[in-house]
Amino acid sequence: MEVCANFCAEEQWALTYHYSDVTTSNILFHVAEDVQEWSDNDVYLNFGQPETEKIITRDLSPLGPHVPAQLVAPIDNAYSTNSIFLQEGILLIDFGQSFSIFHPRTDYKPATVPHYQSPEARFEGRIGMPSDVWALACTIFEIRAGFPLFEAFLGGDDEILKEIVATLGKFPEPWWSAFENHPLWFDEDGKPKARELQQVLLPAEKTSIVQKLASIGDQDVPPAIGNDGPMMERPGTKLDEVEIQLLGDLLAKMLRYRSEDRIQISEVTSHPWFALG
Repeated sequence: MEVCANFCAEEQWALTYHYSDVTTSNILFHVAEDVQEWSDNDVYLNFGQPETEKIITRDLSPLGPHVPAQLVAPIDNAYSTNSIFLQEGILLIDFGQSFSIFHPRTDYKPATVPHYQSPEARFEGRIGMPSDVWALACTIFEIRAGFPLFEAFLGGDDEILKEIVATLGKFPEPWWSAFENHPLWFDEDGKPKARELQQVLLPAEKTSIVQKLASIGDQDVPPAIGNDGPMMERPGTKLDEVEIQLLGDLLAKMLRYRSEDRIQISEVTSHPWFALG
């Protein structure tokens, strides 16, 4: 939770800038000072050899000048031999899409990853401070839970929209009609159909933010080797009822469909959830 508080403190700059790319992938931990002095051999000794994959274009044409030759898998901290590598101080990165709210870009195209994207950005291409608040809510949930709030198991946009509606209810018009495949899962009131009437591989099931918060810890898997370090909760740790209610209240206010109805970032950072120990 301290990480979330530190992140929101960093997010104060967003009172004048639209970030647009608030995701857990763009939040980095500082590493310990001695780690910064490691040689390549020290890194490999503690984390193993890097896992790489060559990049190949679909049509087998040569890679462009800005494309890396290979992908490198992220380090798995479970394979480390020392106990502490990371510090609780964090950094926000990837400001390529940010701009001043006083000087908005006219050629802007939202590029936020789909499961962090607000409805107005998805359906209208409209972004601003409220869409940052929506993305921040998804980020806070994922930091606290260890899994995304809205997850597309098959990777499609419709799967994400299905998860949003199953959690928050029917989209207002004209977004509901723009979600053309909603009849696969929902009736016209936005309620999931009976499972036998959903002709899909993964049917929709009615849930809520509070229910998802209460499920944290239910499916945790212990690390294969060692442990995740002192900053991580033990697998299976559940949220207590007070936190479920407080965090549920915060996220519900940040995830209102209409952008004008969402709370502002100053109200986010002053919410009583951040006062929990």
